[in-house]
Amino acid sequence: MKKLFALIVAAGMLSGLYGFSIGLGARYDNLAGPDETDPYFSIRADVMCKPFPILGLRMGVIQIDLPTDNTGIHIGTGVNADVLVYVPMAGMVKPYVVAGFWYTSAQDAYTDIILKGGLGAEVGFGGFAGYLEAAFNMDSFTPEGVDGTTNTWFYGQLGVRVPIGL
Repeated sequence: MKKLFALIVAAGMLSGLYGFSIGLGARYDNLAGPDETDPYFSIRADVMCKPFPILGLRMGVIQIDLPTDNTGIHIGTGVNADVLVYVPMAGMVKPYVVAGFWYTSAQDAYTDIILKGGLGAEVGFGGFAGYLEAAFNMDSFTPEGVDGTTNTWFYGQLGVRVPIGL
């Protein structure tokens, strides 16, 4: 019983110090993307948990893509998942390395796997934090019964992160 109580206290302390936050960002996506595609703006919202000071786990909840030909809207906790590893530095700027994964599959239709890697920095001001991130995506799309394609593109994202008190 004492061990369980100690775990609950430790989890409460960690969640209070490095709790949850909501991020809202604007992204310029599809830079240097596949031929015959244009870059476009995207609006993103996510939630992030920092179980340790140098580790952030981020889950996308809203993604609104605004290309010129059609609009894509993705809502839910399966939009994407990223791991952020913060580089310990003194000062207001906190650089980080981001790695991500996105898997989509439609029954008997296609499989889509996207891997992400990049760099970013977070700057705290008051209770908020602003961030700037640049990364590349590698997409492997395989329709059922057809040879798949692999594409690579870059993106840049600027946003604000708001902490959630627990």
